[in-house]
Amino acid sequence: MLGWGRKPLGLVLLGLGLISRANAEVGAPTASQDYLKVILMLIFVVGLIFACAWLIRRMSGGVGLNQKHIQVLSVMPLGTREKLMIIRAASEYLLIGVTPNGIQTLHRFEEPIDLNGPAQASPFADRLKGLLKGFDSEPMSQHKKSPNDTRKD
Repeated sequence: MLGWGRKPLGLVLLGLGLISRANAEVGAPTASQDYLKVILMLIFVVGLIFACAWLIRRMSGGVGLNQKHIQVLSVMPLGTREKLMIIRAASEYLLIGVTPNGIQTLHRFEEPIDLNGPAQASPFADRLKGLLKGFDSEPMSQHKKSPNDTRKD
């Protein structure tokens, strides 16, 4: 029985010797080979990204490349999926409504629209500014006190 106990140990040592000899013959990868693999994989991934971008552009028909004739000037969301848009198509200005069911022209403007004018602040924005500044933002506090008002501040 002593003979059987030594054979498995010998097989394990023989296997380890063969593995180490195979690694010595083939050669372990060096640092320069590792860098080369990393650089080649990086080039492959960047090339794949450019190929996907080209494919998407080709399948979308070039949307977004030529926006000289149609421009979205303003968008106002009305709900989660509904919005009003002012667009300029060629030389016309249009107010359109966009819903999940379609797009409808609501108004055609005769004259160009000046969208660079001063924007009107909403009452909510005024109230929020007042709260942030620490002032009383109640609408009634902005009015003059009447002579009959006996309250003290």
